[in-house]
Amino acid sequence: MVGAESGERVVLVPGTFSDRGAWLKLLGALTPRFRCVLFDPRGTGRTADPGVPFGPQQLVTDLLAVMDSAGLADAHLVGHSLGATVALLLAAAAPGRVNSVVAISPAEHADARLRAVFDHWEALARSNLTDDQLHLGLVLPAFGRAAFARLVPGVVRQLSARPLGRESILRYIECDRRQDLRPFLGSVGTRTLVIAGAEDGLTGSVHALAVAAGIEGARCEIVSGSGHTPQVERAPALARLLVPWLGGG
Repeated sequence: MVGAESGERVVLVPGTFSDRGAWLKLLGALTPRFRCVLFDPRGTGRTADPGVPFGPQQLVTDLLAVMDSAGLADAHLVGHSLGATVALLLAAAAPGRVNSVVAISPAEHADARLRAVFDHWEALARSNLTDDQLHLGLVLPAFGRAAFARLVPGVVRQLSARPLGRESILRYIECDRRQDLRPFLGSVGTRTLVIAGAEDGLTGSVHALAVAAGIEGARCEIVSGSGHTPQVERAPALARLLVPWLGGG
């Protein structure tokens, strides 16, 4: 855990293919007021891949294990993409463990466009492309056009420096295909903020608005000039939404 010892506890839940590094640009804004828990989901960073298929519900179990290991009876959850799905599923299943949810770039379900993206990712992962070529293909849909030259080459270099195994990538793709929040949104009773990038070509405002509409009292915000990863592309703008929300505003 990092940040203010006496601050509200916030667990940061990365999305597909991502580890705790996905949140680094936000920590300067969050840690003066909040105690933040960062972790690497299975198969990423310092966490081993168990080598078995998994779905979103298994990642909920993993998240509960992270919270238990950190001694957290409850916490705010900030999840990105697949991590947003996991956070919302936990809020639906165990509301006493979740003080609030921020769902960044969530998918309401794997619709036809997302399934096509996942099929393309699978084809890339099964090809003989180099790691750099594979990683470029995986991240391109996640960034807005304005962020391409500024951020994408560096992200590809970071991925290639500590690449996920291709079998791990394939397991994450299959997990992504199994996302479907529609049966669970009505059971989310905690305060929920849904955020999407205005230039998000993966899930975008369509999914964010659908997720927010399914949760009583949820609020939806759109971050201008951002694609699917506002915590990387527009971290200051995202922080301006997160800090007051997590503080109870």
